[in-house]
Amino acid sequence: MSQQPSAVAQTNAWMWATAVWSLYLASMFTFALTAIIGLIVAYVKRRDLSGTPYASHITSAIRTFWISLVVGLVALALLIAGFAIPPLAVIGGCISVLLLLWQAFRGIRGFIRAIDGDPIANPTGWL
Repeated sequence: MSQQPSAVAQTNAWMWATAVWSLYLASMFTFALTAIIGLIVAYVKRRDLSGTPYASHITSAIRTFWISLVVGLVALALLIAGFAIPPLAVIGGCISVLLLLWQAFRGIRGFIRAIDGDPIANPTGWL
């Protein structure tokens, strides 16, 4: 017989999931500072949220951060290389814009699904 999480545990899980997504969304205005805080919160609360619908949110948030970091570094390298080879700057700029849109999509979707109490359908997927 599996144990159902208590109402208090569900409320706390909801609060932490929405807090992480809020920090991620705020990072668009804080040059990723709040995303780093959100990542730390996600790792710290990961075990506490397992077994709740919000566990998928934590997995998705952690994955969003690391993918964003890698893709952001590639875009930055292309932008810097663009000083020597201008077309690379255009490619880096396009990647940066697409990354921003992807982050916004994942953050807004995660936030809305967390508020509704719904899990992320595919937390390890790209969308």
